[in-house]
Amino acid sequence: MAKNLNIAMVGGTFLIPVKVDTTAKETKSNLHEYHAADMGAGGRKKYCKACNKELTDADIVKGLEVTKGTVVTFTKEELASLPLSTTKNIEIDRFVEAGEISPLLLETDYYISPRDGSDNALNLFAEGLKKLKKVAIGKVAIAQRENLCVIRSMNGRIVMSTLFWNEEMKQAPNMPKSDITEEQMELITQVIGKFSGVFNHADYSDQYLTVLRAMAQKKTNGEAITVVAEQQPQQNLEDALRALVNKDVA
Repeated sequence: MAKNLNIAMVGGTFLIPVKVDTTAKETKSNLHEYHAADMGAGGRKKYCKACNKELTDADIVKGLEVTKGTVVTFTKEELASLPLSTTKNIEIDRFVEAGEISPLLLETDYYISPRDGSDNALNLFAEGLKKLKKVAIGKVAIAQRENLCVIRSMNGRIVMSTLFWNEEMKQAPNMPKSDITEEQMELITQVIGKFSGVFNHADYSDQYLTVLRAMAQKKTNGEAITVVAEQQPQQNLEDALRALVNKDVA
């Protein structure tokens, strides 16, 4: 769902009214849950853990446990009036080099578009980021939490990405050291070079449903489904790389 916000430039003295909307459509699984006994469709129900009563949306309120057993509830209007400036503004406090933001930090992406005649101001902001090769860092409250965020100029668009907070990040596992030979390095560079090209998003599509339907048709026809054994890596690294070097490119 789109949300109206403002980009509040450093210190909040210059506001750009914008609309923020997710970059990707919501997707749903093609597989559903069924009751094995009668093939009735499964569903999700909400229950109260205290009285075990089934709940409807009208029964549910949002609340915060302030002390053990003490919950304070809030109305939608009260949550909308939360005295936090980032509920209305994307508050930018600095600009940094794009390379400083690790892709691992990116959480959810949003398109930013102009609102209330802010076309020129937003375009100017985007061109400034592009010219200096910078991204904007700030904070915004979305989905009932305050998020760290980065705003980037990308292919003529403005994209905001929420970032994981530092304390949310897991410690990266250590990469074990190994002895790489010159031959192995030569082979891997040949493989990477051979299969290099230009990325075109439209070249890729989700084949899961197509294959799943084909398997379902086989089962409907009474055909046996062959369970494929897990593919094992070749024991000899050099032989595996040479096979790729000699492989025909489609």
